[in-house]
Amino acid sequence: MSLNTQEFYIRKAHEADARGPFSLEQLSSLAENGQADPDTYYYEATTETWTLISANSSLMEALFPAKRSLRVKAKTAAQVTTLNTMVQNERAITVNDMLLAAEGRTEDTRDKADPAEAQARAAGIGLYAALAILIVTSAAYILPGIDLLLAADWPALLRAPLPFFGIINLALAICLGLGAVGAYPAVRFAAMLGFGFTGTIFYLQGQSSLFGMSAAIGAGLYFSTVFVNLPGVLFAGLGGLGGAVALAYHLFTT
Repeated sequence: MSLNTQEFYIRKAHEADARGPFSLEQLSSLAENGQADPDTYYYEATTETWTLISANSSLMEALFPAKRSLRVKAKTAAQVTTLNTMVQNERAITVNDMLLAAEGRTEDTRDKADPAEAQARAAGIGLYAALAILIVTSAAYILPGIDLLLAADWPALLRAPLPFFGIINLALAICLGLGAVGAYPAVRFAAMLGFGFTGTIFYLQGQSSLFGMSAAIGAGLYFSTVFVNLPGVLFAGLGGLGGAVALAYHLFTT
């Protein structure tokens, strides 16, 4: 970054709060009036560290060129307009303020937040939503038929195959729980396959409410792994989880 376009925050070694931002011209004025010297720290944005002005040769040359040593008369305080003067009800800028501004989390910079961060946050919520849906549905499918699974009663399981889908969902939940987002295509396939199979069973049995629950589960599970915006993820996740809880309640109580 060019020194002419860079904004500078400065502080003395004994100061907890920073002053700024200053342009290079303003910082040069501070240097002329003794408010900044080579032992003053400035915030270096590229390395995210506080660095002595004396450690930056380009900045030293810009602020304290050799010819400045020929000055014989300094400006008086009355001739200088002090920069960054504190006014009533105004507080100094702190390092935490700068970090919040960089993340787009202050009132002035909230609309300048990096869209990639919002998408990453939404994707993380989608991961947890899909994980919750898979756990609830695996429990709903497996627990009512756990005796058949333990007894390995294959003829009965073939007539009531929901436990098999429960095992698939449980395996996918384990993968997502381990952070394996590469399993998303398998999760989407399982969502559509599960809805197609269980939805058909419930529809043929005339259980329209269970058909609706199965549809909510399939859509919620699918779109939780597709959407990267917060409203879409929340809508898909809550819809899918609501359908999973309702289906689990029905299968456990009937």
